[in-house]
Amino acid sequence: GHIERCRVILHLVDGTQDDVADAYRTVRHELDAYGHGLEDKPEIVALNKIDALDDDTLKARQKALSKAAGQPAMALSGVSGKGVREVTAALARIIRAEIDDAEDVAPKEAWQP
Repeated sequence: GHIERCRVILHLVDGTQDDVADAYRTVRHELDAYGHGLEDKPEIVALNKIDALDDDTLKARQKALSKAAGQPAMALSGVSGKGVREVTAALARIIRAEIDDAEDVAPKEAWQP
């Protein structure tokens, strides 16, 4: 399927859910069960819909999500656009690194007319 060809997974978690850690783990278990190398792909985890959260709730949910994911969770709002540029930049960095790694491994063939 299409997801196996992706170089990175953007795992968005709805910040308006009460238990963002459980929501993350549920989807993560599904990805692991699916297999096909998805469990080994780089993953960016981001808390979405932050425009609907007050500052204290945002901090608490971002901390809980970071702990569940074992990495810092980014935060964004599709509605306001806040954090979107940072998330897309993080995706681009990973994709560029993956392409560079693939080019380093790919055999170099002599040019032929």
